[in-house]
Amino acid sequence: MQGWIDRWPLVGRKPHLDSFTQDLSANHIHSWMICGPAGVGKTRLAEEFLDLAAARKRRTAKAVASRAAAQVPLGAIAHILPPGVDLTDPVSGFRTVAQALAGRSKPTVILVDDLHLLDNSSAVLLGQLLDSQVIALIGTARDGEQTSDAIHALLRRGDHIHRIDLGHMARVQVEELLHRVLRGPVSRRTLHALSTASGGNVLFLRELVLGAMEAGALTHDGGVWDISEKRLPVTPHLRDLIASRIFLSPPAARPLLESLAFCGALSLADATTLTDRTVLDHLEQSGIIQVSAHRRRIVLTLAHPLYEEVIAAGTSALQRYDLGLRQAERLESHGLKRRDDALHVASWRLAATGTADPALLRQAATVAMNSNDNEQVIELLTALKPDQHTLESRVLLGRAFMHTGQLERADAILAEADTHARNDHERITVATTRCTNLFWSDPKLDRALTVCATARSALSDQACARQSRLMEGGMLTLGGAPARGLRMLDDLPDAPPQEGLDAWLITLNAKALGLAFVGSVEEAEQLADHARSVHEAIGEGKLLPHPALQLAPLALSLMEKGMIDQARDVSLRASDALQAAHSPVARQYLAFYSARAEWLAGRPVSARRWYAEAAAIARTHRLTRVVRSYLSGLMACAALVGDMNMAASLIPDFEASAPSGFLAGEEALGLAWLHAARGELGRARDLLYTAADDARRTGHLISEVLLLTDIARLGDSKSVRERLAELSAHCDGALTHARARFVAALADSDPQRLMNCSEELEHMSTPVLAAESAAAAAGAWQRQGDSRKVTAATTRAASLASQCEGARTPLLATIASTSEPLTKREQEIALLAAAGNTSKTISQHLTLSVRTVENHLQRIYLKLGIRNRTDLTHALNYETTPKHPPQSSPPRG
Repeated sequence: MQGWIDRWPLVGRKPHLDSFTQDLSANHIHSWMICGPAGVGKTRLAEEFLDLAAARKRRTAKAVASRAAAQVPLGAIAHILPPGVDLTDPVSGFRTVAQALAGRSKPTVILVDDLHLLDNSSAVLLGQLLDSQVIALIGTARDGEQTSDAIHALLRRGDHIHRIDLGHMARVQVEELLHRVLRGPVSRRTLHALSTASGGNVLFLRELVLGAMEAGALTHDGGVWDISEKRLPVTPHLRDLIASRIFLSPPAARPLLESLAFCGALSLADATTLTDRTVLDHLEQSGIIQVSAHRRRIVLTLAHPLYEEVIAAGTSALQRYDLGLRQAERLESHGLKRRDDALHVASWRLAATGTADPALLRQAATVAMNSNDNEQVIELLTALKPDQHTLESRVLLGRAFMHTGQLERADAILAEADTHARNDHERITVATTRCTNLFWSDPKLDRALTVCATARSALSDQACARQSRLMEGGMLTLGGAPARGLRMLDDLPDAPPQEGLDAWLITLNAKALGLAFVGSVEEAEQLADHARSVHEAIGEGKLLPHPALQLAPLALSLMEKGMIDQARDVSLRASDALQAAHSPVARQYLAFYSARAEWLAGRPVSARRWYAEAAAIARTHRLTRVVRSYLSGLMACAALVGDMNMAASLIPDFEASAPSGFLAGEEALGLAWLHAARGELGRARDLLYTAADDARRTGHLISEVLLLTDIARLGDSKSVRERLAELSAHCDGALTHARARFVAALADSDPQRLMNCSEELEHMSTPVLAAESAAAAAGAWQRQGDSRKVTAATTRAASLASQCEGARTPLLATIASTSEPLTKREQEIALLAAAGNTSKTISQHLTLSVRTVENHLQRIYLKLGIRNRTDLTHALNYETTPKHPPQSSPPRG
């Protein structure tokens, strides 16, 4: 980070740099004008242009114009003029300057920063020098600035000027810049927070990052940079930059700016009561406010998110008191007609006085919850005294605590709400909310199921009892028993009921996921799409905090249909929809689905980034339910790219976390692939066998398919092909069918079928399996002596493997040689040796003699075209890691 404090890398400017280099070489462009609003990187790009010119042996000079320098003729550029030039006679003076600068074969390249602030004399002289072709000019100019006629003429000087208009960075460019500056990926919420707060302004972004780093708000947690949920700190330098611009506005604008900062958007009619139209025009032209149409109203807002904080910082407590009350009274005088009026009035009164009418606070909290603004719900309802709460407000507060990861506080308020329940409807409302909270707070289901059963025993209303059973079925489905849970969800109605809407939404989501778990992928996709559309029509603020969470089962269904790219896009869209909401429970859940999609595709670097984000959210908010799955994913990804130290370091946390039952068996992937990366294929397979048995026992059929496929990839395809064929007949997901065919072809060592599988798997966006299938085909053809087909299959395998972000698996390791692939035994010995094991250790692990191991190693070296173990480590792209020697494990199957 220290290296980027003064000079950040350029992002998205390569086309401009290439164009400048081409123009400079062609020598037909004499001037480049870089224009745009403040903070978009005009000076940074201009300096890069100047460096390119200097690198091509051009003479260069730089000047910075300013209002102060403009008070003196030629004040900004005097230092770049030849010494002793008398400019009292403009004609002879210009001739002297031109002759001095014409001493080289090519024009001198001059950079003038903030060219719009030049004095007229400097502008005229530069124009004359340009016309004489003794200089080439690089200038920066800020949009919207008034200029003199001389400068205006300089900025628009015929065909030999190249104008570049820069705007604020797009979000994808912000992400790239942050990744380069921080030397690692940022979480989706961090990207959203910094992109939104900076507005894509590079200068603002830089100050926000530096301020967050200094305040400890931006931290590196498990492979991803994550920012705290609190407001981003604003550095003094950034505050001064913004304040210097805002407070150049007329004094008459101050009341309006303070109202916009404190109260948010104002209608044009309300704004004109605070200042006149002339001031409004000035503020809009200066880029301080934005005017837009909102339905039939004209609405004014501050043009940048940071303006609010800077203006508010300069507003006294008494001023805020007056602003809040004045705006609240204004809205109340109109009768609170709009949906958000109660929320605005309650918030303003609360901020101004620290209190508000209890009924207004409760009404405002309901509006805030329906907008998924959990933080505001908490702010409004914690302002109530205990005797001012209703059962509804307690449940609402419990939900807000739950969605923001404050699970213990949620359970306390919900337990209190339970004592105030007066009828069956209120009892089931509290019970379903409390069950959901307990489900997320504890990997074990005991407490949540007990609350559900206790509530049901006290219910006399059959509809309420049914809600309780559905809730129990949903928790069982997601908590480790999908087959049992789905049986309880058989009578879940397709249409939203009049009562128990929240429970219906959450159990609908659970049922869609459960159907995918047991292999009914088509039905799961249809139900997930139905749940999403219904939830969007109903709105937000339910037990599932946001309709985006309904996209989780849709993403899982698309994965199993072999539509990996589409699944990744759905997960990313859902994740982005949640970034503005303070809902860590939902965000970590969706990050996991993004990670799983990337893992299935064989992109361990991308998957690792999402697993890291999910783990960071879970750790920050103590969401322990599925953290074991995140740690397992992180371990597997690190092992697959050869980062053995990182993978091994995760083992203590992984073993300390409790199994959740979610996608049972898949939690074993991390340790299994770590053993595989160390060359301990037998141990890896044993772990996967046990995990597959667990998945089969609990009904997680898609997880069993995944685990059995990995057993085949690690060298034992024959023992799993029959079970995979059974699962293929039972599950309707296209990916399951493709995996079964791949494993069968692998077991039969049929090269043509393997090549067919490679093409099918590539079409499903799983290049890692496609590459492995082609590599296995090359090995089979090698044994048949068909060198032409060996070359074709190996070339295809290498091309596909290049899409897998450096992933290394035993099958991919055979791609290293086109002449003769490694045998299975050679693969195993090569991996063990590359992981740092001695020949003696390998011989003990594989029950071979040391001499046999050494003979295998010599053949491996010959096939790979290398000389020793060091070369082998590099050839297989693994890091050696100090570790305990592998333990022998008996063969299975």
